[in-house]
Amino acid sequence: MGVPAWFRTLPTWAAVLSGLLAVLVAMTALSMVLGIVFAGIAIGVEVGSLAVGIVAALLGLTIVLVPVVAAVLVLSSDDEPDTVGDEPIPEVDSLRERYLNGDLDEEAFERRLDELLADADDEPGSLPSGERPGEGRSLLEEHDR
Repeated sequence: MGVPAWFRTLPTWAAVLSGLLAVLVAMTALSMVLGIVFAGIAIGVEVGSLAVGIVAALLGLTIVLVPVVAAVLVLSSDDEPDTVGDEPIPEVDSLRERYLNGDLDEEAFERRLDELLADADDEPGSLPSGERPGEGRSLLEEHDR
């Protein structure tokens, strides 16, 4: 997992500030995890059993880490390809390639994309939940990711 493209375009001061904030977040997360472990050990000392302390620490870590890991996996998953229903749209991929190669300007690309999506919209159930062509994230924004 590399650095996203938008991060490389940030000014130096913003990249440094982002890096410092990331370190701060990591240190906060580490202190939270250590706090949970030490609280579990303290429970074990109070009860008089190290096993109870270890179980309490593991339970606390599970309660905190499972949602965090799930969120990271969901947010880092790859985007789905352009589809109509369950089928990919090869015309959109070839149109995107022509735009990226410089064969089409942005206006022509958007116009042809709207035409392709309008044609796909003519088929019943082709776009999810009544979405209209051109709504949602555009292919240009998706490419910038």
